[in-house]
Amino acid sequence: MKLSCMTWNVARKKNLISEQTSFINSIDADIVALQEITKSTNTQFQDILSKSYPHIISSFDLATDKSILIKKRMFGQIVASKYKLDPIGPDKILVPWTERVLSVKVLSESKFIFHTTHIPPGSSNGWIKIEMISGLTDHLIKNKSQLQILCGDFNTPQFELPKYGVVTFAQKMNKNGIPTIRKSFRGGIGKDWDAAERALFEELAKNGMKDSFRSLYPSKEEFSYQFIGKNRIYRKRFDHFFASDSFKVKKAKYLKDQSHLSDHFPLLVHYDLTN
Repeated sequence: MKLSCMTWNVARKKNLISEQTSFINSIDADIVALQEITKSTNTQFQDILSKSYPHIISSFDLATDKSILIKKRMFGQIVASKYKLDPIGPDKILVPWTERVLSVKVLSESKFIFHTTHIPPGSSNGWIKIEMISGLTDHLIKNKSQLQILCGDFNTPQFELPKYGVVTFAQKMNKNGIPTIRKSFRGGIGKDWDAAERALFEELAKNGMKDSFRSLYPSKEEFSYQFIGKNRIYRKRFDHFFASDSFKVKKAKYLKDQSHLSDHFPLLVHYDLTN
């Protein structure tokens, strides 16, 4: 079975929904996951995408208490699919902000579980970020016997180095250019923060869910997010796909030809699913 999937943080660009959805339709992926959806854009995205994607589920539609979806918790996710979807209750994964994870069963010829997430940044949300990452990785590892895909905006890693791999936000570079873990970080223990971020890449891989982009490009420099600061441009590879080993990665590409539509670039991955 061949499968194409795309993930994209659409950056709550309400005035660009028409252009964003046109771009999504032009890619024509089998499954599309969108992050940074708001209550005001949720209906618009669904209405437009439903013409091409007959099966759409939103984390807003599954939320049991919509009154909490404000301020820092204002963002949700959408999964749009050409295959029929069955929603999975948001309480199945133990995370503090359940609306930031959307899980569905994809009823294709080979059934599998598809998760998308938007991990909040630690700079403004502290250890909520780590609780979100840990809850997700623990769930995926406990259910590793299932066919699974996880994608989204993870706000990690800080960066990647050819010699040292993932550098987490709990690390800093010493005078010799070697990443070292801070003793304390954001009011907690640095090594605990480091372990949680690192587990997303290393522990998932050990348990049969590798970073799809890195499966094809182990050392290629790449970024999916850019922010123009006062004196520099910040570029990070925050957006990822992780998939069970049965999903053989054939292509993986960050699509940068529509950079005006979001501060994140879509990631498109093509898989061959072997049973």
